[in-house]
Amino acid sequence: MNKSIKEQSIKGFGWKFFEKAGTQIISMIIQIVLARLLMPEDYGLIGYLALFISISDVFLKQGFTTALIQKKDISNKEMSSVFFINIGMAFAIYILLYLLAPFISSFYSEPKLINIMRVLSFSVVIGAIGAVHSAVIAKNLDFKKGFWGGLVNTVTYGIIGIFLASVGFGVWALVMGRLIGLFFETVVLWKLVKWRPEAIFSFRSVKRLFDFSSKVLGTNLLNTLFNNINSLIIGRIYTSTDLGYYQRGQNIPQTIMTSIDGSMSEVMYPTFALFQDNKYELRVALRRSMKLSMYLIMPILIGLIITAEPLTIILLTRKWLPSVKYMKLMCVICMFWPLSAQIHALNALGLSGITFKISIFEKCITLTLVLTLIKYGVIYAMIGNIISSICNFFITSFYVKKYINYGLEEVFVDLIKPIILAMVMGFIVNILNYMISNLYILLFIQIIVGIILYFGGSVIFKIDSFYYITAIIRKQICKEI
Repeated sequence: MNKSIKEQSIKGFGWKFFEKAGTQIISMIIQIVLARLLMPEDYGLIGYLALFISISDVFLKQGFTTALIQKKDISNKEMSSVFFINIGMAFAIYILLYLLAPFISSFYSEPKLINIMRVLSFSVVIGAIGAVHSAVIAKNLDFKKGFWGGLVNTVTYGIIGIFLASVGFGVWALVMGRLIGLFFETVVLWKLVKWRPEAIFSFRSVKRLFDFSSKVLGTNLLNTLFNNINSLIIGRIYTSTDLGYYQRGQNIPQTIMTSIDGSMSEVMYPTFALFQDNKYELRVALRRSMKLSMYLIMPILIGLIITAEPLTIILLTRKWLPSVKYMKLMCVICMFWPLSAQIHALNALGLSGITFKISIFEKCITLTLVLTLIKYGVIYAMIGNIISSICNFFITSFYVKKYINYGLEEVFVDLIKPIILAMVMGFIVNILNYMISNLYILLFIQIIVGIILYFGGSVIFKIDSFYYITAIIRKQICKEI
């Protein structure tokens, strides 16, 4: 890999990781406090609307802005055109959601949703104002600026949310925290990113960008729809309390994945785009991305499965124990996230049409399994998600082999060591559950033993991702000295 690009991507991942990990750690602390103050049904009410808000965000943050990142040379006319089309789309989406609120409320038989949705949906408009600025940050791998925006958002959300929850505002603590936090993040992005839209608009520029972005948008819409399909169906069939437990069970695994794999994905897509004319370098970057991501997330997810119950009791209290089973299954689903780097690599080559077809096929499998299994319980629907993730991996790998020459055999060789090591670590750590009764002591010892076993095993079995990470850390320390 080109040395300057390599260093830039490593630096970008560092800042993106600090943004994700730092803000997610703060967010997790905030969520722990809020979970103690609020009830499961409060989270369930927000969970009802998660699908609609997420889909709206996709239109603005993963549509035209993705094309801005992928395109080699981008003009101010194109950026300004995307800015104005995003604003127009945002207001159109907000009006649509405002009008749909009574029907969505009726669908879930929950009258409170009308006002909640009409207020919460305005986040779409706020997010649109800073979408192009976020794309500029990603295109330039300048994630330090994104770090400050995310941090301000999280801290503001926490201050507003905890204050309102403590004085009895219930679900509105979550709503207002999101809106105000997003507003301040947008202000910070405009302050740090010097680009400003000009009073120009080109339909021709939008059309050119749409030819690429429409397929990426379609893929991301399908992913978002089916990532939230369980919440939609659970909310329709079961109660808001059940949905609240499900949402809480997802929270910690998704927070971890957003911090590590999400950081890497957001950095690697623009990095992959730089190698779209050099498949060898793209293949090297893809392999490194998948190996590092799997090495970092596997021990954490395995460890979380083992420690889910004591962790929930200590952090959230026993009222959230029904969420433990969902947390464990979500950890298994999250293990497939690093493999999504293959999709980013294909998109970087301009093969968004293929990734869109892959996504459609996978979602058909997901929908069939979820609708078939949900009647037996939420757990079975989540098992359906796991099966569809396996199918998606094999389908995607076929195209990655065809276009990037990175086949299943190489993927297996690259990833098998950290997977086996993490499972062995988990087996040994699990034994401690039967030996120690004090939950605080148990959790502390399990974490320490897990760290020693995993990193010790990395040295014994010479896992190259371990040496790659330690070399980067040593290099950064030497620079500081």
